[in-house]
Amino acid sequence: MESRPMALSQSHRTMTPQLDKIKLGIWCDYGVTLEPTEGIGVFVANLVEGLLGQPSMEKILLVSKEGQEQLLEPLRLLAPDRIEVIGNSKPPFYLRKPWKTLRQADRRRIERTGTSIRDQGPLGWTYRWFERRVNHSKASWLEGVDLWLLPYVGLDQEFNKPTVVIVHDLVTYHFSDGTPPEKLDSFKRLVNQVTDRAKIVACMSDFILHKDLHGTLGLASDRTRMVRPAVPRDFRRSSEPPSMLPEGIPAGRYLLYPAAFRNYKNHQLLLRALPSINRDQPVPWHVVFTGIKQTPPDLLDLIKDLQLEPWVHVLGKVSRGELESLYRHAFATAVPSLYEQGSFPLMEALSFGCPILSSDIPSLREQLAAMGPDAIYFDPHSESDFARAVFELNQDRSGKLAGQLAGFQRMKQRTWTDVAGEWCKIFHAILEPTV
Repeated sequence: MESRPMALSQSHRTMTPQLDKIKLGIWCDYGVTLEPTEGIGVFVANLVEGLLGQPSMEKILLVSKEGQEQLLEPLRLLAPDRIEVIGNSKPPFYLRKPWKTLRQADRRRIERTGTSIRDQGPLGWTYRWFERRVNHSKASWLEGVDLWLLPYVGLDQEFNKPTVVIVHDLVTYHFSDGTPPEKLDSFKRLVNQVTDRAKIVACMSDFILHKDLHGTLGLASDRTRMVRPAVPRDFRRSSEPPSMLPEGIPAGRYLLYPAAFRNYKNHQLLLRALPSINRDQPVPWHVVFTGIKQTPPDLLDLIKDLQLEPWVHVLGKVSRGELESLYRHAFATAVPSLYEQGSFPLMEALSFGCPILSSDIPSLREQLAAMGPDAIYFDPHSESDFARAVFELNQDRSGKLAGQLAGFQRMKQRTWTDVAGEWCKIFHAILEPTV
């Protein structure tokens, strides 16, 4: 009788061993592969490099879109014995549409009733049959890791292993940007499904934690975490020779805003403020936009109505060499966003020695806290306050830039090794057994 508790204890340890090493999957296929040099892919690349320095990280599996494995090759080469890249194979053609329809129906049912169709009689049997077929070719690597990190919430994929999902922000909930209501509703159902099934839902700012995770999604605090990022290790310098500024753009006399055209990016503020900024100026200020989307008709109309054509330059997508040159020759980089988790262009601008003007929203104040009084903020709803910020910088540009660069160095004191260590604590808390 006395030996029984010992036997039970040994059995328990065998079934749920302490996990000292982690095999982590990171999902990078979202219809396109998250590239290490673009958007969320920059976060993934920096985190992977930080994770390689963690003693508990045994293996990292990166999943790309099928046929785009080469885009993640630079990460694999960091540690070929510990990092594997695999393409996410598509299901057979005849399964794709019915499986997508079933998944959408499942999300609608969960939202309405709180139950899944997978457990509902013949329809549930059909769902499970499709699920087995779709995941058959993926089973070996889907099950070959201890848990999955999902860098973006918009993913329609079933997992049997625990998941940690990152919500960067829910800006589309607050600024639909012309998204059709049915498409927005479908996205919200997907977000609910992914976050409900995740062990942990994480973000990278206190503002997003309280506003979107606890507020908008109503998630309990014990299921959420905030891990602040670090400054990207090395902003890429271009291998191209220094680029000349496009004709008509005066060096040192333009405001740069490198961002895709979306409503919440608030490009119109710079346009509406430009006439008052240029009033009584012997040399006019210019505005330069870059981005991957075409200029929206309302902005084109605004440029025409305010007669700003000589001073507004919409360059579209530019090369890395051109963007570096634009940063280096700008009077300032201005970010008038209405809603963000954080701003990559603000950090990129400072890395190239360009001073910054920031929208006065909580998340950007949080991001730039290390700059103290040298950060220049403006009300993103006020043209006059933006003009005030421009003139404030113009009074002592060199002094303000020196202070901002000193603050940028303080921001760099937090490293990606620090960030990776905090992520590993989250992973271990999920995987380690509770007695």
